[in-house]
Amino acid sequence: MNAINHDIFQPTIHYGANELLVLWAFGHLIELEPDFKRPSKKFDKSYKGEYDLYLDWTDDKGKQHYIKIEVKASRANDRQRKEEPLIIKAIASDSKRPFLMNFQQQKPKCCDVFIWIAVYRDQIKYWVIHSNEVQTNQYLTPQHRNALTAKRKKGYKKEDIYEGQIMVTDENISYFDKYLTTGKQLREAAIAQYKIQQKIK
Repeated sequence: MNAINHDIFQPTIHYGANELLVLWAFGHLIELEPDFKRPSKKFDKSYKGEYDLYLDWTDDKGKQHYIKIEVKASRANDRQRKEEPLIIKAIASDSKRPFLMNFQQQKPKCCDVFIWIAVYRDQIKYWVIHSNEVQTNQYLTPQHRNALTAKRKKGYKKEDIYEGQIMVTDENISYFDKYLTTGKQLREAAIAQYKIQQKIK
C-alpha cells in the first residue's frame, strides 16, 4: 500500500476516521493548488462554514469572481468487507471487487463547485463538478429529512434536497468519468465547471 494512502486509512488516537479524512483533504488540495484558500468572515462577512475553499478568479473581461468550493472525500471500500478495519477493506484503483464511496453532506445550494476526492490504496482520484449538476444528479438522495423530503418518496424533487449524498459504486462510477481531472488541473477544472454553472462563455 502506498505510504501516504496508508495513513489516510489508519485512524489515530487523536482523530477518528472521518475527521482524519476531512483534515487531510483540505491540506492536500491547498498543497496541490495554492490558489485555493480557506474562507473566513474577513473574506465573506456572511460566511458560516457553508463551503470549504474559495478561488479568486478574474475572467477575460476583468471581472472578479469568488468561486465557492465544497470539498468531499471518501475512501474506496470493499462492499463485501463491511465489518473489516478500513485498512483491510481498502481497495486498489484497478480492483474488480465491488466497492462503495459515499460522498455525504453535500449542500449544492451553498457552493458553486464540488471537488470530490477518491482515496484508493494506491491512488487518489479527483472529480470536479458544478453544483447545479450535483443538485439535479440522478444519484443524489436526501441525507437528512426536511419538510419536503421527510417521507423520502420516489417522486420528491431534487431541488428540494438541501443536504444530500451520492454513492459512487462499481456500477455507476463510469457516469462520472467526464468530471475526472488530475491534481495539476484542479484549478482549471474548477474554473471550467464554474463557467458552465454561471453560463460564462
